[in-house]
Amino acid sequence: MTGPARENILYSFRRCPYAMRARWAIIRTGQVVTLREVNLKEKPKEMLEISSKGTVPILLTKDQEVIDESLEIMTWSLKKDSDQLNIIRENDKKSREIINQLLKQNDDVFKLHLDKFKYACRYPGEDPDCHKESARRILYEWNLRLKGKSSPSSNWLVGNNESLADWGIWPFVRQYMHTDSKWINENHEMEPIREWLNKFTRSNLFEILMLKQKPWSKTHKPISFPRYSTTSSSKNIAITWPKIEST
Repeated sequence: MTGPARENILYSFRRCPYAMRARWAIIRTGQVVTLREVNLKEKPKEMLEISSKGTVPILLTKDQEVIDESLEIMTWSLKKDSDQLNIIRENDKKSREIINQLLKQNDDVFKLHLDKFKYACRYPGEDPDCHKESARRILYEWNLRLKGKSSPSSNWLVGNNESLADWGIWPFVRQYMHTDSKWINENHEMEPIREWLNKFTRSNLFEILMLKQKPWSKTHKPISFPRYSTTSSSKNIAITWPKIEST
């Protein structure tokens, strides 16, 4: 690579939960990137040249910094925005520790059980039902954190306001819902986590997050992300959470 790039470039895959949480942070902090949707079966050489990991998301900044971890991309976005929403809890050590513990539990444990349940054919010798039960136990733990909050608006994992834990975990819970939706939807005890997930998937920004794009080719015109139906940016489009009735 020679010379600084003219824009921030994000290699992404629409349905990947790691890429989703990176894009969510980009949207919520008002950043703009050039989006390169990746066909995971035919990864572009331009992506592999900057990160041998070969996994999405990967951010190449204007300053040619390569960030190939989704949480680090989220942190980059928040720092660009001076963390105006206090998502990181910079001045609250205890909350930061809880956030980090939850994210580690999600990335190191929950995702492992999810994969070995959802993609059981890739893990011969593993018991998918055992991994499903292990994932359910973690979901139940998170559900207890959400249960009993004073109002639906304070239904968050850490304290009464959204944090990096919420941003970093909800795409994985959404992925789990696609494989075990009956258990969550028909289990009354899991109502808090259903409502929490619905905040994201029914918000006005979810459609923007999940806009379909063709796999990138160097012959394509650059695509800015986020893309809106108006000339507005996310700086002046406030998120609208779905209305949740108190029970």
